[in-house]
Amino acid sequence: MAIRTILTLDKPVLRTKAKKVSRFDAYLQRLVDDMWETMRAAPGVGLAAPQVGESIRVLVAEYEDQAVALVNPEIIKRSDDEVLGTEGCLSIPGFVGDDVPRARAVTVKARDPRGKEIRVKAEDWFARVLQHEIDHLDGVLFIDRIPKENVRRVEEDELIEEGEVEKVTTGKNGKQEKQPERNERPAASASPSLPGKGPGGRSSSSPPPSSRPSSPLTSASSASSASSAVHSSSTESATAATRGGGR
Repeated sequence: MAIRTILTLDKPVLRTKAKKVSRFDAYLQRLVDDMWETMRAAPGVGLAAPQVGESIRVLVAEYEDQAVALVNPEIIKRSDDEVLGTEGCLSIPGFVGDDVPRARAVTVKARDPRGKEIRVKAEDWFARVLQHEIDHLDGVLFIDRIPKENVRRVEEDELIEEGEVEKVTTGKNGKQEKQPERNERPAASASPSLPGKGPGGRSSSSPPPSSRPSSPLTSASSASSASSAVHSSSTESATAATRGGGR
């Protein structure tokens, strides 16, 4: 196993729809093993293959007592209720997004690294993590699902994971304590979703990346400055650690 480099926003592979896997061989297993090690070293709760430079439909995700490696994952069922939450991404260091809409529960059909068909039912934050990672396989980032004013720089007391943000506090004994910001709220209590959004985000009829609403990190006119801002923010937010995971 090996720890791979996690790519950032300026790499085209992150904006490309990944190809389906057709061969379940030793190469695929090595990639999955590397993704697990890379995700846990970050550390993080999920990682998609494009984030380590492999444009194929593979992800790993680990949350509490659930750990899955999914090949060719497909969301086949979404709950009608949508919730909003704060997300971060290893590929967008220094930034987080507030009120990212996701379906509260999903059912995912996929194959394991050996080719066996499996189904995963996920609710609440694990469902959010899976939706975040599956978005990566379609070249979609969390910043595409929210208006630009909802994208902000990481605060000094925040720790970023892939798809999750934690508050870091210092206890009376001087030891740092982390508390996940999992304060999701029903989307109905927020402003209407952006055009083209369905439950859980972009639907199959939503516009392609080139025609999505612009955000501070996605508009064509600011592509170069966005890349610079992302990299400079890593230095400015040195006190904030970044987490992520999954091939």
